Amino acid sequence: MGFLDDLFKNSKFINKGNGCETAAAEVKEETKPTDGPETGIDPDFPVPFGYKCNWLCIKSNSPLEVIENLGLKNAEPSNWDQGIEMAYNGYRFVSPALDGYVLVVNIGMDMLTVAPDLLDNIAAKFDEVQFFVTQRVSDYHAWAKYINGEMIRGYGWCGCDGIVFLNRGELTPEERKLGFTNLLPNEEADWETHETPDEEYVMELAAAWGIDPGFSEKSYPKSLGYICK
Repeated sequence: MGFLDDLFKNSKFINKGNGCETAAAEVKEETKPTDGPETGIDPDFPVPFGYKCNWLCIKSNSPLEVIENLGLKNAEPSNWDQGIEMAYNGYRFVSPALDGYVLVVNIGMDMLTVAPDLLDNIAAKFDEVQFFVTQRVSDYHAWAKYINGEMIRGYGWCGCDGIVFLNRGELTPEERKLGFTNLLPNEEADWETHETPDEEYVMELAAAWGIDPGFSEKSYPKSLGYICK
């Protein structure tokens, strides 16, 4: 049930010589769990998140369904304020359903590298799964979109090593509309004529694909989610 536990027991890149190994360790230290969650029980409005963070956006109308299918443990009701704070301190915040999506904040920075099989496993359980990660310190930015268990699009850039570690599938219409047409396709391409992504790319695409983590364009009613381990 707790199949994510193995990822978080050693959440860092296994690529020897990869500079992002250090970056992932830094993120792990930044998000070291506290002694225990102190969840807020009063419903509140969604709280912006996303920078120096990672999350799933899952097509579902039930956070409890998401918790069960991901094998998360010790779920406790939490409002957004406490939930996002705890997510930035090592726990996972599962949001209430928003326009048919459930967010899982702090699922694991390394899902596309160390644990792609786990991400595939998650994606196979839902009609649509999106994954986002951005970490400005290491210049590490990535996104992926699965439909019916298949990754139709994925891109990942690790600036600390100067590598494109993922570039799969055709650009989605949303990426084209946002102007992502000149992303560096691989390290062998001409860097002077291509662009590399930053955290704003991730934030903008998350909003375009489903749910804006900044909640700047749409308001939602007060609600509760869940804090999990």
